[in-house]
Amino acid sequence: MKYTINYFEKGNDLLAKKRYEEAILYYEKDLKNGKFSTRYKVMYNMGIAYNNLGKHKKAVKCYEEVLKDKNYPTPYKALNNMGNSYYRLCQYNKSIKCYEDALSDENYLSPGNTWFNMGLIYNQLKQYDKAIECYEKAMEDKKHIFLPNIWNEWTKAYNKIGQLDKSPACLQGEGVIKKTSYS
Repeated sequence: MKYTINYFEKGNDLLAKKRYEEAILYYEKDLKNGKFSTRYKVMYNMGIAYNNLGKHKKAVKCYEEVLKDKNYPTPYKALNNMGNSYYRLCQYNKSIKCYEDALSDENYLSPGNTWFNMGLIYNQLKQYDKAIECYEKAMEDKKHIFLPNIWNEWTKAYNKIGQLDKSPACLQGEGVIKKTSYS
């Protein structure tokens, strides 16, 4: 009896173990043999592996391939990840465009992370009012679990425009914003 390896699943196992280069090899084998998976799934996961290796240009190419597939059910995920890759390449305008495209997807159920990422870029570009607006929109996402760094970035943006009294930390102290537990 002949045993056939599911290269996609093997790649996923290696990706979960943070063995990114090996995962990519298995994903490439899957693309050649393609018996068990859909191309967009392989390309999406390969993009994640490349991102984790710091090979952001290759990650972008993977996400572009994913987005060419009309059957890909969650383009906002690929767009968000592609935006992250462009951010790491310091291509901020392309990154913002990806995030905006992701946010325009009516099926995007939890966009908080994308709003937060876009806020980081606007902070980097010294467009603090836009950064603050993005952080506020991120905080509106009730499904997103926020890490304390959003409060820090939000406060830094208010500090940069000289309105520290409007920062989340000050408003929280005054009881305007309810404290969120992260435990």
